[in-house]
Amino acid sequence: MPSRRLLAVSIALAAILVQDAQAQGRQKIRVTVPTPSMMFYPLYYGQEKGYFPREGMDVEVIVTNGDGPDVDAVISGSVQFAVSTPNRLFTSFEQGKPLKAAMMLAKRMAIDCAMNKQVADKLGITAQTPLDARLKAMKGLTVAGTRPGAFTYVLLEIYGKRVGLVPQKDYQLIGVGGANSMLPALENNQIAVGCTGSPFAELAASRGKAIRFTNNASGADPAFDDFLFELVYARPDYLQSNGETARRFLRAFLASVNEILDTPASAHMATLKSQYGGAPDDVILESFENTKAIYSRDGVITPASVQKAGAFMIESGAIKSAATFEQVAVNDYLPKR
Repeated sequence: MPSRRLLAVSIALAAILVQDAQAQGRQKIRVTVPTPSMMFYPLYYGQEKGYFPREGMDVEVIVTNGDGPDVDAVISGSVQFAVSTPNRLFTSFEQGKPLKAAMMLAKRMAIDCAMNKQVADKLGITAQTPLDARLKAMKGLTVAGTRPGAFTYVLLEIYGKRVGLVPQKDYQLIGVGGANSMLPALENNQIAVGCTGSPFAELAASRGKAIRFTNNASGADPAFDDFLFELVYARPDYLQSNGETARRFLRAFLASVNEILDTPASAHMATLKSQYGGAPDDVILESFENTKAIYSRDGVITPASVQKAGAFMIESGAIKSAATFEQVAVNDYLPKR
């Protein structure tokens, strides 16, 4: 009997040593994301479920609490990839530091906003109020994105301009960081409106101190369909020198996305709760279903999606002219269809 136990222990130890050796042999890939949003769940799921390890890599996800530093890390070469919003794709090109979009993760703009309920009640605003009326209600208020220049910030500039309001004159626009700082600022009425990725708006509304101010993830604004929203950033020289690494990374990333799309929410709850455990189960489920609706199955970047994102950046005043698809996008590293 002792010899059987010894044999079992030996087998278990051997398995651990093999796993350790395999892990030591895997390539370390560092990926930055702007916020701990559910949009980036496929990165965590792909690592946990073995999609990245099967491609010979281990992925470390680094959250920068607002876009800007995430893409700076790609430019400096301290990380291989960033998964982020398209603003830096166009501003970096205009500044002579071209980057490449190598995959489209999200095919619809899905940043959503919540409004402090006391402010909403005072102004007579509800989630059903027409969007333009909601946007006009920002006059005289303080509203917030994650950081100046971030997509969340640019979106609020666009929203004001859409209804004839001038940012910093008709309403104050500030940056307050990610959801962990934005939610208390909203609930304590330090800001009237806050905007960032899911599950922020769902969680804010569920807690009873805020209302949904926008619902872009569900496609409420068709202007943001087929819009290059979340993309995989890489340096052009990195792609040329490390093409096979890029192909393996994108292949695993898309495999993770497709399994998420093809499986029920119940199959993901354990992983979702480990990443977004501060929210109730019903909020996690709602956010998960909202997020699934924006994913691209094949990751292919379309010329129309680049054009829409570029027009958005021109409208915001961040750039004077937009780069073309050929200048900033490439589909060559995606799995062959």
